[in-house]
Amino acid sequence: MLASYLRAAALTAGQHPYPGLAEGPGLFPLSEVYVRQLGEDQGVEGQRTGAAADLNDSDARVPRDLAGDVLGVVNELVPAEAVFTRADRIRVLLANAGGGKSVLLRHHLSDGAARRLAGRVHDQLHPAVPVLIRATALAAEPLLPRALEAAVIEELGPYGLRDAPTADFFTRPPFSGTPWLVMVDGLDELPSWATRVALLERLAREAGQDSSSYRFIVATRPLPNGELARLGPGARRFELQPFTPADLGTYARRCFRDLPNHDGHVRHFTAGLKVSGLHELARTPLMASMLCSLYAADPGRPQPGGRTGAYRSFVELLYEQNTHKSIRVTHTEAIRLLADRHQIPRDQQAAEQAARMVRDELPDLIDHLAHERINGNTAPAVATLATHLHVRRPDKLKPALWNAFLGDLLRPTGLLSERAGDFHFLHHTLLEYHAARHATRDVQARAELLARLFPRRPASAGEDSTPSRSPLSSVPALPNRLGPADSSYLGFLLNGLLAPEDRVAADTVRALDELAARDAAAAVRLLAYQLRMRTGLPTDLLARHFAAFARDKELDGDRIVAAWCLVLVEGHRDQGARLLAGLAEDTTLTLENRVRAATQLARMKDYRPRAAKLLMRMGGGRPLGDRLKVGLALGGLAGYRREAIGMFTYLLDRDPLPLYRDFYERMDMATALAGWGSKRGTELLLHMTNNKTLSVRRRARAAYGLARLDDERVAGPLSAMTVYDDPEDDIYGAVLAARALARLSRHREEGARALVRIASDPDAWDRSACVMAAEFLACVDGHHEEAVALLTHLAKATLTKPYAITALAKLGKHHPTV
Repeated sequence: MLASYLRAAALTAGQHPYPGLAEGPGLFPLSEVYVRQLGEDQGVEGQRTGAAADLNDSDARVPRDLAGDVLGVVNELVPAEAVFTRADRIRVLLANAGGGKSVLLRHHLSDGAARRLAGRVHDQLHPAVPVLIRATALAAEPLLPRALEAAVIEELGPYGLRDAPTADFFTRPPFSGTPWLVMVDGLDELPSWATRVALLERLAREAGQDSSSYRFIVATRPLPNGELARLGPGARRFELQPFTPADLGTYARRCFRDLPNHDGHVRHFTAGLKVSGLHELARTPLMASMLCSLYAADPGRPQPGGRTGAYRSFVELLYEQNTHKSIRVTHTEAIRLLADRHQIPRDQQAAEQAARMVRDELPDLIDHLAHERINGNTAPAVATLATHLHVRRPDKLKPALWNAFLGDLLRPTGLLSERAGDFHFLHHTLLEYHAARHATRDVQARAELLARLFPRRPASAGEDSTPSRSPLSSVPALPNRLGPADSSYLGFLLNGLLAPEDRVAADTVRALDELAARDAAAAVRLLAYQLRMRTGLPTDLLARHFAAFARDKELDGDRIVAAWCLVLVEGHRDQGARLLAGLAEDTTLTLENRVRAATQLARMKDYRPRAAKLLMRMGGGRPLGDRLKVGLALGGLAGYRREAIGMFTYLLDRDPLPLYRDFYERMDMATALAGWGSKRGTELLLHMTNNKTLSVRRRARAAYGLARLDDERVAGPLSAMTVYDDPEDDIYGAVLAARALARLSRHREEGARALVRIASDPDAWDRSACVMAAEFLACVDGHHEEAVALLTHLAKATLTKPYAITALAKLGKHHPTV
């Protein structure tokens, strides 16, 4: 059975996660156009808890290191596939609408199955056997093995799955010592907050069981109100990054490969994106797919205007221009077959008339279905349509035949796919687009929607009427709380409110103005997101408010966001740049925000020299820690790394290396220099590593900077530092040294053995260091389970129990019964 499952899963390599989106010109099997993305490793909730957080050094700098928050260790960009390689029990894959989550999961499913079939059992990239399931399917079935069985039959049946999984197939590991990797896709598509939370808590309970045969990945858009915290503090989070411009070019080249002079078409396509303002939005994989399809269908057509325009054009392509589907012919034949079931001419005429009315109203009915679904109606699609006013079943026609006819109308449209006996929109954003069309279908509907989005309270005497609450509060037409996931839907709604230039559009602008006056912080976030989504907000509205927000001293860091957004508003680039430069020079702002302002200014090539000068001016006469921040920002600017190297080298060589004063700042500068390829940086780190007048703790920290570069010269000193003999030795330094030793590729196992030795030392005089060593061991490839066993043992000792229990929770484990 396992071989049959793996063969079928491997054959899905060419399947697009949304089959209807893989049809038509410019769209090819997934395996032929797949472009790898990067991900941001965001770590876990509560990362600074446990033994590591309790360690104090004389200058209070070690806890920061132990949390891993030094020079890019936290939130570093890694290949997106890293989300599958971690050994922890539960992980979260985050991305905004259309960000590539489903594509990544499906690619891993087929790739992992193919590698297993090829005999690569001990594959570091595939430590577990993947199985894919939609969150909606999992939420509907309380027993996980049964839910997986049904999902596998539904997904893999068309790909040669010969037999249904046996009753115990998913209750035991697929291989000895190898768990199932259950990839739960589309958590955010569950409309009910209670259902989402219940599913998250259920996954957390399963992941925390010692005997569990499962690891989990939960793919979702960002969710509001801390919902993902229900997975527990051990749930590591990865956020998919959008395509880089080079990635987009690669993707377009693969999509246009059948066009003559396809490289020329790629250049024309990307140039058109910049003209239309869609070049940033096109870095979203789903939008890139749609726009490439539209271009391939008609290379001479201008790019659509904004996100809603792109969806409108793409839906037209799916529904009207895909002539190979023969939608009109299929619908006509469905009407004829329904009418021919009657022998009496009067009944036949009634059936045909009712059927034609439904066919003519089908686009509006699909919008209605989407609106019902987004508001929580989980009834089957045909049952939802059957209750609509325009869908009147003739009395002589049996409900089963009528519902089958409704399904025959939906099936060929290309907008929905059929799974488990029901119809589902191909992508959640298509659902949002059609739901918004229904919510803004006419003037009355638009006015009612506006009243719900921006409810007003009666004016007191002598006051104007103002909205009673922000659209980020409670919106009956939307989920209870508008978070990042719902902002996508809000963009479609706002386009529907603003598109006709009438009274409702004017009232919408007025409502946004009132929101900005009352809650500037909420308004800047809302408008910034909608600007990125190319929602059709008036240019003058955006320019007015972003300029005002950038000058509003109450907004603090949001001022930089507003000034950068003003740069993106057509015709206001230079105004936004001037505001960014002013913010970089504003001494009332924190240094961090001033550096952010200068960094944003530097994103514009012609303003980069000015940004660099502003950064260099910021560093003058400041404490070394501030100069470190400024220098790191300067080194990140294209073309200015030499200046940053010069700044750090001057500061480090100006005085003899002190043993205590500003040690960690200097060490971080040296680490940055080494990472930038400066010989001076590696010399200084080696000097610190070998300087025995420094504490072991500091020497190990310096060596870690070189260990991350796989510099073998620190192997010997680190190995010596892992040994401690009496209470006067620095056991925490030994832990840090062992952690650094494990970063060296040729000494990984030696470092792991040292961590095991410290974690299991019954005579250690500081047992919290044992917990810390076990925590670091869990991050070494191949040693996760060993670390869990050590922490479980430490959780039984009085002195280490609280630290160990917290560390186990971070790894997705419930604390043992003690």
